[in-house]
Amino acid sequence: MPSRIHVKFVTERKKYLEEQIQVLEPVLGNMKNVVAKSKAWLEEKTDQSSVSYIELSQELDTAATALLDVTSHILDEDNMHVNKPTPSLPQSETQTTATFLTGESTRQLKTQVQHTAVEEHPDLERRLAFIETTLSSLQDKQHKSTDDISEIKQWRDNFVTEHCDMGVSIEQLTKKQKQNFKNLRKQMSEQDNKTKELNKEIESLKEKESNSNKTLEKMSLYMKEYENNLHKINKEMQDYADKIDSITQEIKRHSDLMAALQEECDKILCNTSTQLEKQNVLHKLLQQRLMPIDKLIQIFNQKLETRVERITKLETIEATMSVLSKDFNLLEARVCNIFACHVTLDSTPVSDGLIISRFKEVREYNGQHFNQTTGTFVSPHDGLYLVCVTLNESEDKRIVVGVRTESRWFKFIEVKCADTSAAGSVVVDLKKGQELYFEVYLAEQGAKLSSFSSFTIVSL
Repeated sequence: MPSRIHVKFVTERKKYLEEQIQVLEPVLGNMKNVVAKSKAWLEEKTDQSSVSYIELSQELDTAATALLDVTSHILDEDNMHVNKPTPSLPQSETQTTATFLTGESTRQLKTQVQHTAVEEHPDLERRLAFIETTLSSLQDKQHKSTDDISEIKQWRDNFVTEHCDMGVSIEQLTKKQKQNFKNLRKQMSEQDNKTKELNKEIESLKEKESNSNKTLEKMSLYMKEYENNLHKINKEMQDYADKIDSITQEIKRHSDLMAALQEECDKILCNTSTQLEKQNVLHKLLQQRLMPIDKLIQIFNQKLETRVERITKLETIEATMSVLSKDFNLLEARVCNIFACHVTLDSTPVSDGLIISRFKEVREYNGQHFNQTTGTFVSPHDGLYLVCVTLNESEDKRIVVGVRTESRWFKFIEVKCADTSAAGSVVVDLKKGQELYFEVYLAEQGAKLSSFSSFTIVSL
């Protein structure tokens, strides 16, 4: 039967180990999951979009740090547990375990225990042997723990190096995969372009085929028409051949008649030639006698031509006289009511869009058709009007004044410098009752027209 002290020590250590196993189980499970993910990522079993390199490296780092934290925590608890004295041992035994854990030699511990055993109780030799066995087991555990720590450090260093190598290899693999994806995309785009070109060529060939079929159909129709026309032409040619045969027979008959007639004509020509010789002699004699008569006829014809020319000239003169007499009658019948208006402006400031309506003097002849309050001229009758404008600027500002009606601008006059004048004139075609006025097209701020400005309107 084991002693109660042994049973208690073993149960405590077993309980401690069970607690550490419970602490390590979630860390080991997380490590297994991360290792499985990394294997699947390296073997490209998962989608690239679901797990990235950065997320996987973060998970690996967190698993490694969790393992290191748990191991450091376990080592700290192990040291605390080893340094903790057993409750069943006496004070001397706790002192010996403390000196052992602080680094004193086992010989000093044995001598102290022997002295205490001899002095206190003879049964302590058995307990001393038990303590020596426990000390040796504790030393073995300490050596094992140091060995485990060194192994863990080596494993951690190997893991860090492997992690770095894995990161480099993963980056290389990602670069290769990106390059492969780029090459695949290029190939796919090239294939797509080729397929598009092939589709275009196929469509063009189909169109050509359809066009050729249509042309063939049209050609077949044309061939049928040509065949029908050929039949008709052949029939007509046969008719023409028959007609030509009949005509050739008639021509032969006519040629025979022509030969007979030609013989008769030759005989007649011989007779007429002799008669013509006789008539030529008579003609020469008559020409010699009729020469003065021809000269008289020529003189008479010349006089007739001069007389005809004179008659035509007189007719043209009479026509022009009649036209001029009509125009003269119109001029005599016309009543000339010439309207004239001279307007002198008062010195006034001007702005854009202003219709000039401030005047110093207004003089009108043959009627009053200029409205001094609104500054508008109302045409008394249809006709042409001469409009003259003189502008004088009292400030160094730019002023542009336009002559206009409701629907049209006719003339622009511009003045820029002070104590200078600008003038302009224009002929305006107005209907009866149509209004004409003078509007400021453009004026700088502070511009002002002087009293030397004026407008003149004269009907033509």
